[in-house]
This record gives sequence, C-alpha cells and structure tokens, in this order.
Amino acid sequence: MGAVDPTYPLYPIACILAAAALFLVLLSAFIRRNWNLGVAFLSLWLFLENIANGVDAIVWSDNAEVRLYAYCDLVSRLKVAAYIGRPLATFIITRRLFLIASLRSVKLLSDTSRRRASIIEWVLGLLVPLVIAGPVYYVHQGSRFGVQEGFGCSDVLQTSILEILTIRSWTLIPPFVSVVFYYPLSLRVFYRRSRDLHAFLQSSESDSRTNYARILALASIDLVLALPINITITVLNLTSSVAHNGSLPFYQGWTSIHDWTSPSSYSYANLIASGTSDVVQFYFTYWTRPIVAFVIFGLFGLTSEARASYGRVIYIIGGWLGWKPPPRTREDSGRSSLGEIVFDIRAQHSPLSDVEMGPGPHSPGLLTLVTPVINITKQDAVHIANKNTLRDPDPESMGSMRAENDSTVECRMSVAPVHALAR
Repeated sequence: MGAVDPTYPLYPIACILAAAALFLVLLSAFIRRNWNLGVAFLSLWLFLENIANGVDAIVWSDNAEVRLYAYCDLVSRLKVAAYIGRPLATFIITRRLFLIASLRSVKLLSDTSRRRASIIEWVLGLLVPLVIAGPVYYVHQGSRFGVQEGFGCSDVLQTSILEILTIRSWTLIPPFVSVVFYYPLSLRVFYRRSRDLHAFLQSSESDSRTNYARILALASIDLVLALPINITITVLNLTSSVAHNGSLPFYQGWTSIHDWTSPSSYSYANLIASGTSDVVQFYFTYWTRPIVAFVIFGLFGLTSEARASYGRVIYIIGGWLGWKPPPRTREDSGRSSLGEIVFDIRAQHSPLSDVEMGPGPHSPGLLTLVTPVINITKQDAVHIANKNTLRDPDPESMGSMRAENDSTVECRMSVAPVHALAR
C-alpha cells in the first residue's frame, strides 16, 4: 500500500532538512556563546517538532496503526509544548524589540533588571510550555494520544471553556498583544525618535540595524502564519463542539474526559471527507513548521559569523579524525594583515548586543580607546626595525616592541580616541 499523502515524501524530507538547518543555527549560537532567548526558544521548539513530524510522516505514511505507545506519549506532549512555546517565543522577541526601539532596554544594564528579564523569558519560553504540556494537558486529555494516518502521533484535547482559558489562550493572547500593542508603539517610536534611535543603534554593533530587521522580519512572519491559523482552529473547534453537544460546556468533567482505555486512530479518508477547508487548514498547520524553520536559517544561519562557526566545527571534527589544515604561508599572513588584530576596548555595555543572538561574553560597544595588537614573527620584527632605523633613527616612531615566547613580537600602537564600532 502506498503513502496516503499525495505529496509524500516531500513533507518528511522538508521536516528533516528544516531540523538540520535549525540545528546549525543553535550550534552556531552555542559556539559563539551568544543567545537571544526568544530566537533560541523558537528554534528549539521548531527543531524538536520538525524531527517528530518527519519521523511520524515516515512511520505512519500508509497506515494509522496504533503502536509505539511510549514514543507517542512523549511526542503528543512535545507537540502541545511546542504549540504553546512558539507563540510565547515570538512574544519574547517582539517585547525585546519594542524595548530596544523605545530605548528602554538601557534599564537592562542593572544586574537586577537583567536577571529579572532573563527569568521572565525563561519562564515564558520554557517553563510555561512544559507545565501546559504536563498537568494542564492531562486535565483536558480526551485520549491517551491520537494517530493520524499519513502523519503519525498527535495530541487529543476536549474543547471546553476551561480548556480555552488554560491552553488555547496562550496561543492567542500573547500574539494578539504583540500585534496590537508592541508593533504600533514600536512604529510610533521609530517615527518620533528616529534620530535618537539611529544614534542608539550606531552606538552598538555595525550591523545592529540589520540584525534588528532580521529579528523583526522573523517575528512578523511567525505572527502572520501562526495567529490567523490559531484563531481559525479555535473557532472551528468551538463550532464543532457546539454542534456536537448543543452548547459549549465549561468543563465536561474528569470522569467523562478520562473515560478512555486506548489511543484514538484517524484515517486519511475521514480527513478528506471533512471538507476542503479542514484539509487546507490541516496541511497549512503542518507546513508552517518547516517553512518558519527555513526562514530562521535564512536569516541567522547564513551570516558571516554563523559560517565562521561552522568552519570551527569542521576544524575540530577534522582534528578528531587526524586531519589538519595546511599551515599558513607567509603570503597568507600578508593578506591577513600580518596576523591577528585584537582590539582592546574600553566601552560601556550596549543593550543592542542582544539583538542578533543575545548578550555574549564579548559584547561590543562604543569605542573610547583602540589599541591594536599585531602578532608577527621575531625575524620580521628585526627586519622591520633595521629598515626603520635606516629611515628614521628615532625609535619612538616605531612604537614599542617586546619579545613574546621567544618567537613572536607584540607591537602596540596607540590610537587617539575615536567614535567607532567594534565587530
């Protein structure tokens, strides 16, 4: 028997590729130790959900057989957690963008304020989804789990007023607040404080405005895809419950809801028979996961910093396997300005370091003094010194030099205070 989904195997392939792309994004952030919790949580939930959906679409591609009980118990709750976690992650992103746009994120300079903001984001992004997927979901769990032919394990919720208030409200209220409150205020702040905002952004990373635009685009796309479909699903569930029960109960009762002995199974034929609107909603809901994942990878997984971190991973893995890159030649060193340049920066922390992937251990800021340090070989240093001695006997024109580990020389050149940006 062939797969029931006419697009098979496109969907599982897309899910697996999307999960791999998100893994690279998370790996890059981990290597750089640079996190934006909103983006990280959104990537994490989508990563787990795409893995589960890809595996399910392969295992149950042509059947609705109830099996792999422990796996489906885990996946059904994982999907509930991701269902709650994704809109909350987007809410975290839009809230931080609003704080940055209104120049209020300066308050985060205080350790207490930064700690409080971090706790709020961890609670919203991780703790709340886990609590909803655990005890709260069990209160409304209409079956141990469901198996949809062609797509695998799913959760089963009994619609009621209490269920809407305790579960579905998390997918509606935070995105609604973001769209109605944060976006208009952010636009108004942009309009009224354009000069201040421009100077504020310029005081941080040179590409802060680009990073700001990337995250704003990500939040916008996720809201456009998620909020309408969540509203549609809620309305359809309400109308279906009213049509089935004659009214919408506040709560159907513990015994009535948990009066089940085995998981539920749903055929693909029943899905098709439910009507075109239900089929479109079903496919749209499933396909938003890999689509948003590819958007995240396009925005954050292809930057120069991300590509550099991939190279570091390849270098480390190659070292484990006994492979070593060829040594750098004198010509290569010349093309790279005779070595590594390290900037010694005296700067206050800028809250815009949070924009791309959050505050890292080396957050750049406004430069007040720049001291380049150039590492060159001792032989080259002697050669340069001899040449400069012939041209200018004044040793002060060279800066100061000192031997380092008997093989390199560190040259320090003082530079006047400048108003510049550090990478």
